[in-house]
Amino acid sequence: MTRAEFAMVSDMAFRNLFRHRVKTIITVTAVAVSVALYVFMDAWLAGMNLDSKRNIVNHEMGAVKIETAAYFAGKDEIPMYESFADWEGLARILEKKGYRSAPRFVFTGTLYSRSGTAPIVFNAVDTEREKSLLSYWKFIDAGEYIKNGTRGIVIGMMAADKLRLGIPQRIDREAFEEDLIASASARADADFIRSLYVPFRDSGEKKRAFSADESDEELDNRLVLSREATKDDMARLWKILAASGRMDVRVATTVDTKDAATGAIRHVNQLIDAVVVGVVNSPNPQTNGNVAYIPLDSLQDESGLMLGGRITELLVRSNSAKDSELPGKEDSPGAVEAALREGLAEEGKAFPGDLVVKGWIAFVEDYIAASAGDNVSTRIMAFFLFLLSFIGIANTMLMAILERTKEIGMLRSLGMTDGQLVFAYAIEASLVGVIGSTIGVVVGALANIPMIYVGIDYSAMSEALNGDYGYRVAAFFRSAWNVPTMIGTYLVATALAGFMAIPPTLHALKMPVTESLRFE
Repeated sequence: MTRAEFAMVSDMAFRNLFRHRVKTIITVTAVAVSVALYVFMDAWLAGMNLDSKRNIVNHEMGAVKIETAAYFAGKDEIPMYESFADWEGLARILEKKGYRSAPRFVFTGTLYSRSGTAPIVFNAVDTEREKSLLSYWKFIDAGEYIKNGTRGIVIGMMAADKLRLGIPQRIDREAFEEDLIASASARADADFIRSLYVPFRDSGEKKRAFSADESDEELDNRLVLSREATKDDMARLWKILAASGRMDVRVATTVDTKDAATGAIRHVNQLIDAVVVGVVNSPNPQTNGNVAYIPLDSLQDESGLMLGGRITELLVRSNSAKDSELPGKEDSPGAVEAALREGLAEEGKAFPGDLVVKGWIAFVEDYIAASAGDNVSTRIMAFFLFLLSFIGIANTMLMAILERTKEIGMLRSLGMTDGQLVFAYAIEASLVGVIGSTIGVVVGALANIPMIYVGIDYSAMSEALNGDYGYRVAAFFRSAWNVPTMIGTYLVATALAGFMAIPPTLHALKMPVTESLRFE
């Protein structure tokens, strides 16, 4: 096709857009809606996945874990007897190589408060190293973070609510009098507590998932912690409640030890008295559930877990890592293991044969599976959305071409080839795709702006599901800019629109020219 022929065909296609304005507007709208919805949904999923991954790394486990191979193989059962010692040497080498590390001893048990019991996963941690590597401790909702050398415990917000620990955000009037007011040892303290709580109706809170099924009478019986309560007010209230024994707890667990010679496992029941010093409410719901943190050094002797310096895992992340970024090459298991082997070789030591270095992805298979399932289902829905949209385009083009059958016959009789006609209608449909895709991408991007900077509050759903709904996002779901998808959607929609014009055009061209000229 010569340049002149190309210009003629393109001009004809462009003119046809304005000759059939109603059909053009309908088709453009169909393309724009499908593209806008796909861009919006993809950005939302991308944002939830990105926030989830950041929260896993920043609040839950770091970039890499070092464990024994046996512990990793049975990690779902948390076999505390598959632990290892001499972690300080590994931590020292990692520090020289530019990595931060934090030891943990993970165990399960039952936490008893004066109001109830709950199964808890306990993380015994070195508080200073933990604070240097993870960020959940910055989100202490009430109280303070634990200190080494104490039997203090920080507990997840949801477990605290179940066990009536910490400072309740919402409470019934009866429980308020029996629990909080009864904790006050002086009238001034009781008056102070009353001043911090207001009726639900006066709190400014909206009726959310946790109260949706409650009657007006039940809501009238609910008190809510005032938004005007200051940090000093919260600290004073915590001291009042702690002095009453409200924060005193007992940990019941079974200490499992393994005989190195015979492999026999010995079980010892243990009770550990402790005090809840804080409640964590971080962006990661996993840290806010039935999870607790306790100083590692307080569990070393026989009054604790008889650890003897052993841990179940060593969390690792590079010094240069940023919370806003996901782990890169320097934070990969291979890079960490290589750094360790190099450091050990410099000291004339070999890498311990019973240890493995695993990346964070290996520990969140539940999330990866949920995320992959959501991505597949969303893309299937988007595919059908596209399919319906472009079937509409094909139908519109078919009707338009049938209406132009006589025109096609005339053009063919004037010497226009079948290839030029196919090309002309494909360009026309592609122009529809370009206009519709442009509008769709712009609308999708504009709708995405508030989702990126504000998001949607899902905290009520998180509370209703105890934080267990697949994603590691506790409160706000936010979108993310996914430029490759936006560009790809634009190109695919445009190409599909052009392709949809080809079959009906070929069908019309099968009719002889003489019949085309007589077609009404």
